[in-house]
Amino acid sequence: MGADTLIQTYMITAPEYGKVVDWLEEILPGMKVTHREILTAELLLEENFYRLAEASGDAYSFSARLDVRKRFGDVDLRLSAHGMPFNPLEEMSETTEDTKELYSLAILKAHRDKISHSWKKGENVISIRIHRSDSKTALHTLISLVLGVVLGIAMKAGLGAETIRWLGDNLFLPVETIFMNALLMVAAPLIFFSVTAGITGMSDTADIGRMGGKLLMISLAKLAIMLGLAVFLGIWMGAMPELLVMEAVDASSGGAAVSFRDVIMSIVPKNIITPFEGNNLLQVLFLALFFGMLLAKAAERAAWVRDFVSFCNRFFTDAMSTILPLMPVAVAASMAKLMMNTELAVLLLYGRIIGGTFVALLLVLIVCAVFLAVVGRLSPMPFLRKFLVFSILPLSLRSSNACLPDTLAFCSNKLGIEKKVAMFSVPVGIQFNMMGDGSYVVMLAILLRLTVGLPVGAEFLCSFFFTVLLLAFTFPSVQGAPILVMASIFGMAGVPASAVMLFIGIDPLIDGFCAVGNVAGNIVSSFLLARLEGKVDEEIYRAD
Repeated sequence: MGADTLIQTYMITAPEYGKVVDWLEEILPGMKVTHREILTAELLLEENFYRLAEASGDAYSFSARLDVRKRFGDVDLRLSAHGMPFNPLEEMSETTEDTKELYSLAILKAHRDKISHSWKKGENVISIRIHRSDSKTALHTLISLVLGVVLGIAMKAGLGAETIRWLGDNLFLPVETIFMNALLMVAAPLIFFSVTAGITGMSDTADIGRMGGKLLMISLAKLAIMLGLAVFLGIWMGAMPELLVMEAVDASSGGAAVSFRDVIMSIVPKNIITPFEGNNLLQVLFLALFFGMLLAKAAERAAWVRDFVSFCNRFFTDAMSTILPLMPVAVAASMAKLMMNTELAVLLLYGRIIGGTFVALLLVLIVCAVFLAVVGRLSPMPFLRKFLVFSILPLSLRSSNACLPDTLAFCSNKLGIEKKVAMFSVPVGIQFNMMGDGSYVVMLAILLRLTVGLPVGAEFLCSFFFTVLLLAFTFPSVQGAPILVMASIFGMAGVPASAVMLFIGIDPLIDGFCAVGNVAGNIVSSFLLARLEGKVDEEIYRAD
């Protein structure tokens, strides 16, 4: 197939809608779309089609054209229908007492980054992204890691020191730098529009109300404790002097960590440009919260601005999806340069880091269990027993959003959370429960600070902890999210931002552990909210 291939066109009508489902299930498996992706595509297509049909004023005779497109291994659905401008995404900010409608809105919110809307020449066009070659990128990254190691060892054995230095400075280092600059170029705007879109998608009566406040406080308390444990985990793992032989980690190139006073004084930027220019994610977060709340307060007067924010969120998510496939090249260059300048034994460090990440995941589960026992006043054993089985899903999908429909079902069917509460708290809580991502990056930052010989005193720990607690809310819900925030958190620890390159190679392995931690934290926050509201069926929770 070509780079951009129109597979087929199908005309959908309401009376015969079921036929398009059979058609999709016939052609999509041959395009390497998984069964789970097909189910998600059918759900999103159905929701958007019937919303367009209802908006047309004559749902029975309404028809729309469906195009299935495949491009570079990625598959999208394109739904087109003539009519007045109607954006189904605007309904995501609404609230309803209807349980079925609330469930539909929760699913749409969880997948809003996959949906885009436009109106051109009297036609509504809705694009639904259903398949991205993420697993292919992960596999290519791992292969590139191995090839980079082999290439570096071969060059070290067969080339002279001068040639090795020239290759490192003029070939491998530029590749690393270009990739890092591309990531940093997208990171700040992606985080800004992601957080802003999340705030503007909240409802005044639910998300910013009593239940939303409880959910935020529960999530914040768990996250704070977990990040504190991650600091001590980094101290326990200690310095890794072997990293100092790598050019990517040079103690002299790092700046001093900021003080607590500096953190407080620097939260509010002098203008709206400098946070993006300097990639200051703390200031980017402030701007996102500030403008997000203004847009939420403006309500319908700012409808077009919310559409613009939603478009930019999708645009920069797509930009990140364009950059990430280049990661294998950067990984190969980084590992080749590494092996040319050090010994093979340095690879054992990655084993220690992966082991530390697994320990962090265990700590996440322990924190969740303690909160269930203390706040929920229930034995955590039923949750742990059931979640260990469920955790295979986020471990394989490496995304909280991707497994959200299954998470909603797990909360209701296995933990006894009332469906209406789960449909509110689980989608909203994704952004507040980055326990896996946050603990991993904090552990690395402390470990590297010790490695470059900087002190870990009380003043540093206070300012660093406060800062990363805020920055934990900037993690976007995309694969590879820790890589985007890592440079800023490293900077807060006085570690060179270029050290991020050391961990890109193992990102596909780490992402799964982080996703499990994120989902566990989100589920427990939702359970505790339901418990405080008296919306938990204890018999279901205790049942096997």
